[in-house]
Amino acid sequence: MALVTLLAAATACTGGSSGGGANGSSPGPTGAPVQGGVVRVAEPPSTFPDAIWPFDTPSQVSTVNTSQFQQLFYRPLYYWGLNDKVTLDQDVSVGEMPTWSPDGTTVTIQVKPWKWSNGEDVTAQDVLFWINMAKAETSNSGYYTPPNPAIGAKYFPDNVASATASGQTLTLTLNTPVNQTWFTDDELSQITPMPLAWDVTGAGQKGSCASDAFGSDAAAKDCAADYTYLNAQSTKGGDFAGSPLWAVVDGPWKLKTYNGTSGAYSIAPNATYSGPQKPHLDEVDFVPYTSDTTEYADLKAGSGGTNAIDVGYLPAEDSPVFNAKNPDAGNPLSSAGYYIPAPTYLDEISYYQINFANPDVGPLFKQPYFTKAVQETVDQQGIINGVWKGWAYPSTGAVPTQPAGNPLSPKSQSDRAVYDPAAAKQLLSSHGWNTDSVPATCTSPGSGPNQCGAGIAAGTKAAFSMDYPSGQAALDTMAADMRSDAAKAGIGITVVSKTQNTIGNEGVACTADQPAGCQWQALLYGGWVFAPDYYPTGDALFATGAGPNVWSFSDPKLDQLIVKTTTGSDVKDMYAYEDYIAGVQPVIYTPNTLTVSEVTKKLHVDPGDPFQGYEPEYWYLTK
Repeated sequence: MALVTLLAAATACTGGSSGGGANGSSPGPTGAPVQGGVVRVAEPPSTFPDAIWPFDTPSQVSTVNTSQFQQLFYRPLYYWGLNDKVTLDQDVSVGEMPTWSPDGTTVTIQVKPWKWSNGEDVTAQDVLFWINMAKAETSNSGYYTPPNPAIGAKYFPDNVASATASGQTLTLTLNTPVNQTWFTDDELSQITPMPLAWDVTGAGQKGSCASDAFGSDAAAKDCAADYTYLNAQSTKGGDFAGSPLWAVVDGPWKLKTYNGTSGAYSIAPNATYSGPQKPHLDEVDFVPYTSDTTEYADLKAGSGGTNAIDVGYLPAEDSPVFNAKNPDAGNPLSSAGYYIPAPTYLDEISYYQINFANPDVGPLFKQPYFTKAVQETVDQQGIINGVWKGWAYPSTGAVPTQPAGNPLSPKSQSDRAVYDPAAAKQLLSSHGWNTDSVPATCTSPGSGPNQCGAGIAAGTKAAFSMDYPSGQAALDTMAADMRSDAAKAGIGITVVSKTQNTIGNEGVACTADQPAGCQWQALLYGGWVFAPDYYPTGDALFATGAGPNVWSFSDPKLDQLIVKTTTGSDVKDMYAYEDYIAGVQPVIYTPNTLTVSEVTKKLHVDPGDPFQGYEPEYWYLTK
């Protein structure tokens, strides 16, 4: 699972030179490949990676850190998304496909004979190293969902009874049989093999986490010591490029430079990469910007200069109206040497988070009628047509409707985004709110069918604050539109712009150890790309206590339905989950945006990645 940020979406280079299919075609380069060269990529405002170790905390789990940064250097056990497909790609995965025992409780994985850049083999012990860390550091894992004893639910790694490594063979024995597709797509997909060079508790201080027995007291102690050191090093941006830790890679790229202040960085090929596709380019530079305006000015200067941007993006206000058959139609930068490739439809849902644990507005969000009313004030189609000029499509539920390949129930397939502020206002009126002024006021407190709801006192205002990313004029407009439309129903939304990384750090769960997580009310941060929970069951996002569920949503019946999707293989279990969550509104859905990339006409790019990953090893300059 990975949080996809609104601004991060702008950097995902999309569409191949051939285009075609549902996404149309684009006038990409047709010349012969050239070996070598440097390509410069624009980073959106205030959006750059800030964690390099591929064991992310909940606040670090984002596509900016994972699929656009860490996976360039450290390949996951299993890799999805190549060639714009919602499928596992065996060729570029470190592990062979898992095999299962007849009773469905033992899974065996053969690790391919890959090499780390320090000359050591990638082995099953490296995989167990990550698993031992996940077992010991559940409270710090961004991928962890705790057990739910009331319904017998266990998720990774709590559903693993034993784990052993021998040479290239990893063997996991599970507590009970599981949905094998789910276990591969959502559990094994979390794992990134870690080199033994990382099994340290300090500079030059060897650790034992990788070699300890799974689940042992020794592993808990030793992995905690490793974690303290590695996590601290993972956020020291100024040391990323010079650190001997992060120089040990098994991916196609290695980090060449990183500016800990601006977020600028460059990557170069890993000469010892064991995978099938060696990079054509000598270097890729990622160039940070503080605003869309300055990025667009550099694009307008043309693609021929020494420091020209080769892969950038069009701000929404400067984009042409979307033409599905020819995305490059109306391109304002064609004469400057750029083309607009066919967009990639990310395997995502977009929304803004609402904090159910906030002491002031949490009681409002816990009322299904209230969140339904808020949702009905979001004019998704109006935002798509106006703000994004057609470069977007609606989010209508918890499972992505695009691209093709997800198990959608008949109801999910027919659901449409509803915009009806009058109906939203009636919902408030019928539940004890005076909507004569904005924000509406609760005049009938209580838990009855026509009252405001539990925890809502008389005089409470139907109002909350929503933070959204700064630096993008389109988001200013979108936030203002949502505020204005909510007011039509008697709902007051105060919108506040902050940098993308500030909002990312702000969005933590409300706990005794993190009181700041109780303070935020709503965050328009982006949405969710289903990686590495590629089978969209919801256990990693909407289950009670799930790491990314920082908004503290909890629904016992939903938890039960989620468990069925992880233990059984009947697609009807998925349908039941989808249809139920559609009625409980854990988030407020917003449009999924399509990146309007601008690519120099001399550069061939890959067909795109629906999980918002980067695969620049497939890029090349042309004659």
